[in-house]
Amino acid sequence: MMRKRILAYMVCLFCAAVSYGQQTPLYSMYMFNEFAYNPAVAGLSKYAHAQVNNRYQFVGIENAPITATITLTGKLSTQPMGWGGMIYNDSQGAFSKFGVYGAYSYHVKVNRYSKLALGLNVGVIKYAIDLSKIQFLEEETCLDESIYSSVRPDATFGVYYDMRHYFVGISVDQLFNNRIEIYDDTLVVDNAMNRFKSHLNMMVGCKFDISKTIKFDASVVARKVYASPWQFEGSVRATYHETIFGGVSYRTQDAMVLFLGYTYREAFTFGYSYDMTYSKLKEGSRGAHEVFMSFDFKPRGKE
Repeated sequence: MMRKRILAYMVCLFCAAVSYGQQTPLYSMYMFNEFAYNPAVAGLSKYAHAQVNNRYQFVGIENAPITATITLTGKLSTQPMGWGGMIYNDSQGAFSKFGVYGAYSYHVKVNRYSKLALGLNVGVIKYAIDLSKIQFLEEETCLDESIYSSVRPDATFGVYYDMRHYFVGISVDQLFNNRIEIYDDTLVVDNAMNRFKSHLNMMVGCKFDISKTIKFDASVVARKVYASPWQFEGSVRATYHETIFGGVSYRTQDAMVLFLGYTYREAFTFGYSYDMTYSKLKEGSRGAHEVFMSFDFKPRGKE
C-alpha cells in the first residue's frame, strides 16, 4: 500500500508539472526544422533532409530538461507526396519521454508559386519514472521496481501553405490525449490533469532577398496547451551568401534568443543558439543552449 501511495503521489506531481506547461519538446531554432512541429512540411524541400538537434534547457538547475531529436524527410519523385521520420528523447531528471514516428504528407499545387500540404505523423511514445534518480526523505522507503513506464500511441496532424515569399502552418499534436499511467492504482484519478493534452502550434512567416548577397526571413509562432496561456515567439534572421546566418528571437514568458550558424556548400549546416532566460528561473539558470547539424542530400553537381 505504501508503494502505491508513493507512486500515486509522484504521478500526480508529474501530471501537475506537465499539464500546465509544454509537454512536447521546445526548440529555439524551430525555423530550421519545421517538420518537428508540423508533418505537412515533409517533402516540400527539393531534397531529402536529415537533422540532429540537442537542447540543454535551464543550465545550472538540477534535473533540467534535455532534449535530443533526429529527423529525416524526403519527397516521392513521381508523386506529390512526402515522407518523414522522427525520434526524440526528452528527459527531466527522473521523468523521461521517448517517441518514434513516421510521417506522410500530400501536396496540392495551388498555382505556380504555392502549394497546400496536409500531413500526419503517427508513432508511439514511452514515458517513464526512474526511481533510482529520486532521493526519498524516508531512507527505509523501498519499492519493488526502479523504473515504471508505459507505452502509448501518438499522432500529429498538420496543414501547411507554402507561397513564394510567405508561408503559414498549423498543427495539433498528442491527438489521442492519452492518460498518464505509471502504476495501476485507484488513488490516481482519471481527470483532465493526468493526460497528455493536445498542443496547438501556428506559424506564419515571410522570406525575401534584400540584395544579391543578403536574404531575410521572419516568422511568428503561437503555441497553446490546455490550462496554459498563449505563448508567442517571433524570430528574424539574415543570411549572407547563403552561407553565414544569424538572428534573434523573443519568446514570451521565457527568454530572448540569439542564434548563428554556417552552411557549407549549400548542404551541410551547423547552428547554435543561446537563450537568455528572463522568467523566474533566471536566478538559478544560466540560460539554454541548443545545437543542430543538418544535411541536404543533393545529387552531385546540383549544389
